[in-house]
Amino acid sequence: MDKISLCIDIGNTTTKAGVFKQGEMIDYIKPFTHKHFEELFHEGVAILVSKTGENPKLEELLSDEHYLSYQTPIPIKLNYNTPETLGADRIAAAVGAHFFIPDSTCLIIDIGTCLTIDLLHQSEFLGGVISPGMDIRFKAMNQFTTGLPLVAIDDTKKFPGKSTVESIQVGVSQSIRNEILGYIQEQNELYNSLKIVFCGENIFHFDKVIKNEIFARPKLVLEGLNQIIQHHA
Repeated sequence: MDKISLCIDIGNTTTKAGVFKQGEMIDYIKPFTHKHFEELFHEGVAILVSKTGENPKLEELLSDEHYLSYQTPIPIKLNYNTPETLGADRIAAAVGAHFFIPDSTCLIIDIGTCLTIDLLHQSEFLGGVISPGMDIRFKAMNQFTTGLPLVAIDDTKKFPGKSTVESIQVGVSQSIRNEILGYIQEQNELYNSLKIVFCGENIFHFDKVIKNEIFARPKLVLEGLNQIIQHHA
């Protein structure tokens, strides 16, 4: 029987999982629960978990050996001063990008609870940035002021916002967009043929602004986890 890999991403907002066979994802489960794990787990299934959030019931079923850490053997070099603090999701995404676009220089962008932008250059993880994601920015303006409402994202709104709600929506979406664009333009001055890899479910489009090749890999963390399992095989 072909070896099955179960890759789990315990994030800050939800838990996702991918089931892989012969290097291909044959099932994607979101949200992934302890019940799914009980159904899928059996002897011979290779398991690797990226944990940045919490899922207590699922974690009760996992052992220490299931978790990805900076000490896990991986096919890229981590050039990071505090690797013990490096999120497993960032490690997995970098490994995924390494296999998806080998021998390249790329920015790996994930717009989740936090916005992370990481630089991978010729199989070496060079670090990156972490800043507030969309939900954090919306909630912060609501919680730390007395007059601003909590609103939902609407990235169709453009500057200038014509109401307070629109102004907040434009402020959040455009500030994140401009932040990303700024790092892309900065790194374009340092690296030739820089590629952009968006992972996660939120993607901004820059087709008319930048000339970089852009890839959308919403399941990149899971793909990276599977590549790490294959690296150990």
